[in-house]
Amino acid sequence: MNRLGSLVLARRDPDAIVAQKRVSIGDGVQFTRWNEFQRDVAGLAERIDAQPGGPWVLLTEDAYAFAVGLFGLWHSGRHALSPPNHQPESVRDLQTRASGVLTDRPDWFRKGETQHPLLDPAPGDPNLLRPLDREAIALELYTSGTTGDGKAVTKRISHLEDEIAELQRVWDPVLGNATVFSTASHQHLYSLAIGLLWPLCSGRPFERHHYLHAAELVPPMRDSKDCVLVSVPTHLKRFVRHSQSEELKGFCREVFSSGGPLPQKTAHDSAALLGTSPIEIFGSTETGIVAWRRQEIESAADFWTPMPSVQIRRQEESGAIRIRSPFVSVDSGDEGFSTGDRVEIHEENRFVLLPRLDRVVKIGEKRLDLARMESDLRGHPWIEDVALGTLEREGELRVIAAVVASETGQQWVAEAGHAGLTRAIREHLADAWDPVLHPRLWRIVDRLPENSQGKVTRNELLALFENSPADTSKTRSDRPRVIDHSCGDDFIERSCVVPRDLACFSGHFPGYPVVPAVLQLDWVMEMISELLGQPVGLAGLPTLKFLEPLEPGQAFHVRVERTGPGEFRCRLWNEGRVFARGRLHVDAGDQT
Repeated sequence: MNRLGSLVLARRDPDAIVAQKRVSIGDGVQFTRWNEFQRDVAGLAERIDAQPGGPWVLLTEDAYAFAVGLFGLWHSGRHALSPPNHQPESVRDLQTRASGVLTDRPDWFRKGETQHPLLDPAPGDPNLLRPLDREAIALELYTSGTTGDGKAVTKRISHLEDEIAELQRVWDPVLGNATVFSTASHQHLYSLAIGLLWPLCSGRPFERHHYLHAAELVPPMRDSKDCVLVSVPTHLKRFVRHSQSEELKGFCREVFSSGGPLPQKTAHDSAALLGTSPIEIFGSTETGIVAWRRQEIESAADFWTPMPSVQIRRQEESGAIRIRSPFVSVDSGDEGFSTGDRVEIHEENRFVLLPRLDRVVKIGEKRLDLARMESDLRGHPWIEDVALGTLEREGELRVIAAVVASETGQQWVAEAGHAGLTRAIREHLADAWDPVLHPRLWRIVDRLPENSQGKVTRNELLALFENSPADTSKTRSDRPRVIDHSCGDDFIERSCVVPRDLACFSGHFPGYPVVPAVLQLDWVMEMISELLGQPVGLAGLPTLKFLEPLEPGQAFHVRVERTGPGEFRCRLWNEGRVFARGRLHVDAGDQT
């Protein structure tokens, strides 16, 4: 394995595979070789050398483009600002501090010039590069904001280099030469370290694209014959339920999970499906990796094992864990850094996680453990997932609950309405929880407001409760379930899944339900209205073709893009298939 600081200078087989990308079904796989990576980094470093000093915003959809951007910045003496997401507010704030922007999606940036990491006029000379300074600043990352606003965390080359060496030390023997696939974003430390930098340093290929849907993820993983998956609990819950996932048994060596505790059922389902229980990672942006565990089927133990270089201890007063390790990037003195997690420490320094300090609240003079109540609610057969929080109303702290109904729960909603479901949930809570602690405000949602790490942020959860209940609990049985969303001045793009209970399926068509073309057009028109900020009417369809049927449970992407005043282009597709595409005209008054 090569150290991070001298990676690009390493003497490897020029044809060794660094990254791969599946263009579409039937077109095979495109491979990127070691000599290409070296030339791409050197060329970008030369290009940035000619620019003013200072940090650059680095935000890409393609993982390989991110890797080239990162090393290009480092070898030109700059560091990266890695936004937590590609929403306009996030990137706009960072642009004010940056000397430039590196991205493969210029449509994510509403103002200012951008540069593509891979579009060098000529390849550079890697022989001109020098090893990196271990103490140089590498990048600024941002915490998830699960308990408040996110904050910037600075990482040096040494923090990343030492963490990658630790990963290699612990898990190299079991990973072999497997290709690394990741559903988690490389913009965050977990996937950056395990899904991108570690494969680069250890010589394992990685997939350039992040597949959010199991239907898209399984085929390339299966075709690789030997693979590893880096994911988050939200994605894994969908992954183990997908019928095609069982095809990966014998091909998928390991599954990594982080971003929150993995439900025991998901861990056990994964073990039954793939023959291995996921390796769960505990850590934070500030600390890097702290510990790991497996929830084995035959064991009821819930112990986390610290990484070899990590020292932990428990604060007597609060029970909070204190961490000292070479990966911690926040100066915390001799006491170590506290994540706010409470622990019980057992033999061999293994520990059990208890609810966070900031998730125990006072409601009506009674203490409530929000995490414990969430766990209880997830055990109800009508609930697929839930997120609890608190909100002050009329001087009183109230518990709020966002609930994703299971298939059984959705059937109950259809019969008894949202009020019927929440009433049944309250009856379930009454067996073990004081009524004063019950959630007072409810939202039944298609999905929790999670970020790309699979974490529910406090601000997004509170946003669900800003409108009246009538506005936010309305059934959207004729709308797709949105998995991911991005937008710019002239476009909106979403990753979606077709719900199996769309109201239209009862009539289109018996025995072979499909999404009717008129409903797909309605989805497109709704997105155009959102983009323009006003209702629109259809004025004409110059070209709009529906090429393949869109069926229940189908994962797909949809994009609408303004091409002129009143003119838009739309496309519905997934990897290897196009369901609909074309152009349309709308009438909505002034659209400039």
